[in-house]
Amino acid sequence: MDVLSYQNNTVKTSVRKLVEFLLRSGDIETGTSLVSDPEAMQEGSRLHRKIQRSKKAGYRSEVALKMSWHREDYELVLEGRADGIDMVESPAQETYTIAEEQEAGEEKEGRKVRLPLIDEIKCVYKDVTKIEEPELLHLAQAKCYAYMYGSPAGFGEILVQITYCNIETEEIRYIVKKYSMTELEEWFEDLMDQYRLWADQYVKQRRKRNQSIEAMAFPFAYRSGQKELAAMVYRSIEEKRSIFLQAPTGVGKTISTLYPSLKSLGEEKAERIFYLTAKTITRTVAEQTLSLLGRQGLSLKAVSITAKEKICDNEEMDCNPVACPRARGHFDRINQALFALLTEQDTVDREAILEYGERYQVCPYELSFEAAQWADTVICDYNYVFDPHVNRKSLFGDKSGQILLIDEAHNLLDRAREMYSAFLRKEDVLRMKKLFTGKSKGIVRKLQNCNSVLFKMSKNTEEIGEQIDQLYYPLFWLLASMEEYLKDHPEMEQREEAVEFYFQARHFFMILDTMEDGYDIYGQGTGSHLMVRLFCVDPSTRLAEYLDRCRAGIFFSATLLPVPYYRQLLGGNAMDAFRITSPFEQKKKLLTITSDVTSRYSRRGEQQYLRIVRYMEKTISVKPGNYMIFFPSYEMLSQVLALAEESTLSLAADILVQNASMSEKEREEFLSAFREDNRRSLVGFCVLGSIFSEGIDLAGQRLIGVLIVGTGIPQICEERERIRSYFDRRGKKGYDYAYRFPGMNKVLQAAGRVIRTDRDTGTILLMDDRFLWRENQMLLPEEWDSYYEVNLDNYENVLERFWKEQGK
Repeated sequence: MDVLSYQNNTVKTSVRKLVEFLLRSGDIETGTSLVSDPEAMQEGSRLHRKIQRSKKAGYRSEVALKMSWHREDYELVLEGRADGIDMVESPAQETYTIAEEQEAGEEKEGRKVRLPLIDEIKCVYKDVTKIEEPELLHLAQAKCYAYMYGSPAGFGEILVQITYCNIETEEIRYIVKKYSMTELEEWFEDLMDQYRLWADQYVKQRRKRNQSIEAMAFPFAYRSGQKELAAMVYRSIEEKRSIFLQAPTGVGKTISTLYPSLKSLGEEKAERIFYLTAKTITRTVAEQTLSLLGRQGLSLKAVSITAKEKICDNEEMDCNPVACPRARGHFDRINQALFALLTEQDTVDREAILEYGERYQVCPYELSFEAAQWADTVICDYNYVFDPHVNRKSLFGDKSGQILLIDEAHNLLDRAREMYSAFLRKEDVLRMKKLFTGKSKGIVRKLQNCNSVLFKMSKNTEEIGEQIDQLYYPLFWLLASMEEYLKDHPEMEQREEAVEFYFQARHFFMILDTMEDGYDIYGQGTGSHLMVRLFCVDPSTRLAEYLDRCRAGIFFSATLLPVPYYRQLLGGNAMDAFRITSPFEQKKKLLTITSDVTSRYSRRGEQQYLRIVRYMEKTISVKPGNYMIFFPSYEMLSQVLALAEESTLSLAADILVQNASMSEKEREEFLSAFREDNRRSLVGFCVLGSIFSEGIDLAGQRLIGVLIVGTGIPQICEERERIRSYFDRRGKKGYDYAYRFPGMNKVLQAAGRVIRTDRDTGTILLMDDRFLWRENQMLLPEEWDSYYEVNLDNYENVLERFWKEQGK
């Protein structure tokens, strides 16, 4: 949620955003709201309208209000919409229910003075009979409307009414306050002074940014294809459309997409740039690119968001004021921390966030979110834009001026399936029912309502898709009650279990509430072990919700193949796709495919594994250097490794092995071993599709060859088979969608680790006879049109001839 917007020399914000930003206070609590705004829910909106319709004649609903001020070099605007405005007589008391209002009716008849009343309606989950005073932000919102309405009209006094309605019981409680316009003016002007401080700083920085972007030049000599790529990005932003860009490794995709996007930003054609990545290494490249431009004069606010588990200072992440001292009173200090950070730093990276989080004792993760809402560029993971569960603060917002640069876009497909899928286990509901017994009868009753629906589903899992809507309201009321309980009981026993279930059930509800086409709804297990799964097979519709709200989305990768596959599942076939030709000389790369090795399950064994070792030995004997070999699984890796360690390979080369759970330090040490000045050959044993098969940059002699075992086909599992069936039913080639296309993409990514610059020379050995099949050959990039079919008898000769031609 952006606090303000800037357009045509005007800074604008809403009353609600203003008070929620400037007047917030208190602690971070686990029970964040069920959605970003409970009133946006179907029930809250219905009650809101019902209350407005119940009012007598003369009551005006949804009254638009606006005030503006001329600043030195821009216009400042505040606007909002009052829920209701009426002319009434002063009530006998400040707090009353509907029944009490009716009882006081006769007493009101004798009054003569009528005053304007500003009505602010809030639909809540709380017991309204226990509300004695309005919440600070609710009252502040109504007071703003009161001043904006009463001051221009010349009223001396005005009434402010907060109408609280319980969403479940529909019981209503009114709280009325009377203010003189003098005291409202003093309060309002103090609030606006704070707003002006933030607006002045924002406008000043924005103009400085635009001037620096205007003077910014492309920092390198253009490589072949690079200028064409940048022009495509600029045109797509100009024309407000999203595109796919398949650009080969080494063309310079990061600077070629960022540079035209920044130019558009400086020309006020866009509001903000999101550089979205799936891995830390690609985020680092984007940060380094902005740093380079900064050294050449670019001035903008660039924020990088780090995952909570990587930036939290606590030994255990427990976001409540009892467990975390920074959560306690966080909102009392956050604006001071944020203003200091934004005025003192341009590059807001992990180190800056940690520094200011420590200085002002605020949560660093929350601080990074706050800073991102004021940033010109945001570098973050895909989920901070596309995941409705993570993007709880509406970081992406409803604006149409956002540019999305989606790096390594092939990764978004599986990530999107994960984001938009959810599950609910019956045994978890029963466990929560036991946990809350003796604590909350209401929650136990609502858990039983959910359990009853799940019990019915367990009787016939084939019909779960038709019954799924029956879970909607039981979950809605359960989550509302759990949210209030978790807020009010920060020290409850087994709180961590309850919180974990709450977030899991909330995610399930959010997906249930918003899912449309593209889902396979099914159940697994029986009885108390039933799991209901909402599996997003085709996420294109979900992603389109975000793309429709942005200025342009640029999907780019070296391996968006086959293009129709990614266009359909990421963009719903609504986007154009473009290809950039490789700038590198084809003669500097040798592509070979073995005809005598296969990784098919039925033929795996020592004979095949010994052949793989022999190919490695021959590769190094012809050309010593640094190599990586990729296996389809850790199991095969370990079996081949055992044979390699007993062969001459271990005498000719050092062997590094990737393990399944490497820390960041271990990853860095693994990559740093690939040095240009190594005295002995080095072979890195890696797994296809893992951290080392994409996003790493080992240029020059740091890596001169890649060997890939197998076609990367994923293992057969429930989800893959459901993807296959889903597309078969729709007349597509389900096997290709579920297995062949994802597998080949992993192969292309791994192969892209070699030949990173126009000075590089290297070899690629594909070790599986299935690469010779026509259906697989059609998936290879155009620049791979020339290859050698090899076996153990002729492989050495082919290698020797290639390296001799390179003069090496």
